[in-house]
Amino acid sequence: MRFLVKNYTAAHKKSVILYVLIYPTRKRDLMQKATGNIDGIRRTYITALEGIFEMETDRSEFVSAEIVNALATFTGATGREAMVYLDRAGRVESVIVGEHDRVSLPSLSRRRSEDRLNGLRCIHTHPGGNSALSSVDIQSLKYLRLDAMAAVGVLDGEPTAMQVAILDVPAEETVDGELTVNLFGPYRIHRIPDDQLWEEIEAADARIRPDQSKKAEAEIARAILVGIDVKQGTEDHPLYELRQLADTAGFITVGYVTQARAKPDRTFYFGHGKLQELALEIQKYRADAIIFDDELTPAQVRNIQKELGKIELIDRTALILDIFSGRASTHEGRLQVELAQAKYLLPRMAGYWGHFSRMGGGGAGGGGARRGEGETQLEVDRRLLRRRVVELEREIDKIKSRRDVQRIQRERTNIPIVALVGYTNAGKSTLMNSLSGSDVLAEDKLFATLDPKARKVNLGSGEFLLIDTVGFINKLPHDLVNAFRATLEEAKYADLLLHVVDASSDNFHRQMEVVDDVLKELGAHTNPTMLVYNKCDVAGEVAAGTKGVAISAMTGMGLDNLKDVITKQLAEMRIKVEILLPLDAGALVSRIYANGQVHDCQYEDDGIRISATVAQDDAARLRDAAVV
Repeated sequence: MRFLVKNYTAAHKKSVILYVLIYPTRKRDLMQKATGNIDGIRRTYITALEGIFEMETDRSEFVSAEIVNALATFTGATGREAMVYLDRAGRVESVIVGEHDRVSLPSLSRRRSEDRLNGLRCIHTHPGGNSALSSVDIQSLKYLRLDAMAAVGVLDGEPTAMQVAILDVPAEETVDGELTVNLFGPYRIHRIPDDQLWEEIEAADARIRPDQSKKAEAEIARAILVGIDVKQGTEDHPLYELRQLADTAGFITVGYVTQARAKPDRTFYFGHGKLQELALEIQKYRADAIIFDDELTPAQVRNIQKELGKIELIDRTALILDIFSGRASTHEGRLQVELAQAKYLLPRMAGYWGHFSRMGGGGAGGGGARRGEGETQLEVDRRLLRRRVVELEREIDKIKSRRDVQRIQRERTNIPIVALVGYTNAGKSTLMNSLSGSDVLAEDKLFATLDPKARKVNLGSGEFLLIDTVGFINKLPHDLVNAFRATLEEAKYADLLLHVVDASSDNFHRQMEVVDDVLKELGAHTNPTMLVYNKCDVAGEVAAGTKGVAISAMTGMGLDNLKDVITKQLAEMRIKVEILLPLDAGALVSRIYANGQVHDCQYEDDGIRISATVAQDDAARLRDAAVV
């Protein structure tokens, strides 16, 4: 499962989420493996446990007897606890193995609002036959907002009974409105009251939802933006872009604090006096979070936290990663974002993990072996996170290999590839919809499109493949560029790049430089590139006299001209040749069949006469090999 790391404000109004470690494993995902403490367990036992992924629980059942028996058999054979997470459709999210007498309960992302149950229920085993839920089980239920927590007692490999806990409304005497818990059972395995438990889950989900007016007020976090050497009040200064990022992440910007200096202070980011001024601004605006325009070092975070007290500190990198985590919708995108987050978190784990303790489901009374003095929890988590980084990199390498194969197959079809590149929110997705007639998500937000999209386009003179890529941004985290390299390299292999520029931005020249820098890093800067100045219906004459095509993807202005230019550009990249080759040039003919479009090929007494439309470099090879 995933570890959910949050840095909460004092009022718990907003949190930046870093998803790291292991993603839930569903049948539709690529990885269906048991995780956790599987060292020293026979592979046959692990394989049998992983068979749970193929088991189904009917929507009306709380859990199937088949899954319970599989968990019990594993626990009886190994002496270790086992756990399964099920969603409300009965699908298996994850299977996890614990230590000899307990199972680690990893934190889950709250897949819905934090004011509802998260839609997952946990069923885990207790060796020794006692099904009583431990205090740690109960705390995990409360913290994770699970639908239910269930413990199955196991004796001699057979399930004895099951106890279930479901959340209730806060009691008046509880501290800070902490949720209470209702216990059900223990039940015999074949006499679980499914209907009653589902009714209780639905009732609990409805009970814990707060009043909507209070909920709306509490969910909006107030942020102060902080930056170095900026000119406040102009649209093109760095904090203007930071405000766009904050808006995209769901914050309300209530103030700005800037300081003119060459570079951030290594201790406090600001000078100490300016930091005290920031403290007064926090009180003035009742801010919940401070958002910095640069990446903070772990030492800066510690020092600033000491001066400012309990307030959420978010740097630019964490903010961008948080936005990306909400935008990723495919398995590949989630892996790429998780890799970038894991690399960002590794050097900062001491700060994030300081308030965490290991959660585990124990036997009756919460007993269980304790971790030894030799290895701290921080060291354990760092080791697990490094292992996860290696796993993610391996998975992304596999995806890159598949992309390479797919790209070779596309090249063999002789369809030219046109890639849209540009600064985020420049209008690439809107342009793709206009050219291809597709319905790719297009919103006036940063990173509205994260996962790449490809559509075939025919402008009347032949087909080409149009690819939309992720938008670039100033100070794009390096780890994020590396994680998305497999996706971004689509631009490297394109026959033509359409560099889409937001001509309505006062800072579009600087944005163009950022895009050029990223293309250089990817090795795509030498590709044929066409500048497309978008939003010219708003910009007016801003792009006049510049080299490029002026359009408005939204209104259709200039699109016919753009289509003509694309058609002409692609036509110039390939030429038609009619040539006579020697009879021993079979390898070259095979290459032309693979990379070009052969119109006619005849084997004659004096050679091979071929007529084909080919790329410029293949045309040169044909001329060099031709019969004189």
